[in-house]
Amino acid sequence: MVKGLYTAYTGMINEQRRMDVLTNNLANADTNGYKKEGLTARAFKDQLALKIKDYTDAPNTARGLGIINPGVKIGESYVDWTEGPMKETQNTFDFAIAGRGFFAVDYTNKAINIERDTKEQQDIMYTRDGCFTLKILDPKKPEEGYLTTQDGDFVLDNKGKRIKLDTQIPVQTNTTGELIQDGEVVAILGVYDFEATEYPDGRYSYDNLLHYGENFYIPVDENVEATALEFPTVYPGFLEQSNVSVVDEMVNMIATQRNYDTNQRMITTIDGTLEIAANQIGRIG
Repeated sequence: MVKGLYTAYTGMINEQRRMDVLTNNLANADTNGYKKEGLTARAFKDQLALKIKDYTDAPNTARGLGIINPGVKIGESYVDWTEGPMKETQNTFDFAIAGRGFFAVDYTNKAINIERDTKEQQDIMYTRDGCFTLKILDPKKPEEGYLTTQDGDFVLDNKGKRIKLDTQIPVQTNTTGELIQDGEVVAILGVYDFEATEYPDGRYSYDNLLHYGENFYIPVDENVEATALEFPTVYPGFLEQSNVSVVDEMVNMIATQRNYDTNQRMITTIDGTLEIAANQIGRIG
């Protein structure tokens, strides 16, 4: 009977984590290039079946099934890399990547926080958000501009260098990421990709990237290398929107809340049963 309390408890914890993921997705429904996240879960019977069929131990030897937890296994989070819809902005420095790939950004930590505890620490990060701008660093040289994000981080070219442009000359762009001034290619927008796991239905996942902030990604370690795409497809004047469907997330949120309430009622019911067993059954009249 008491095990039922732990079963319901694990269910509540799992639904709570699922709710955290759903609310984060909804909060970023309007964030450019955001990829929604999900949470896996596996029931006790599935865990038991996997353990029984686990032949990694020595054959023909007695072995236990581990700690029996008759509840839900708290799952892992994952990222849905489905491409989001494209929005036309007609802005010169807005770009959207078609297919796989990321823009590379020379990111500078602006303040001390939990994940980056060193202010002004620099990292190369990757994003699908192509909302850029031209920034003048030296007021004495107004003709020198650098392509940056809206937060002031430098955008890198296909050789990992900062992109420098003449602010007094119009900039033309094309679908290969070339930035053209006075008829000459002055820089090529860097589009980088990583090794990914591909599935038969066409989906893919990057197991070597960690989500950072709203729409940045960073390699899990120094051994993960980014490769500059030789022939990327970049749409100038467009931005990739978030792939979050507000309607789907709201429906999932309602289902999650109901599952949480069901587990909560189970705990209340079992608690009432235990109270009767402790206070009434076996009472000597």
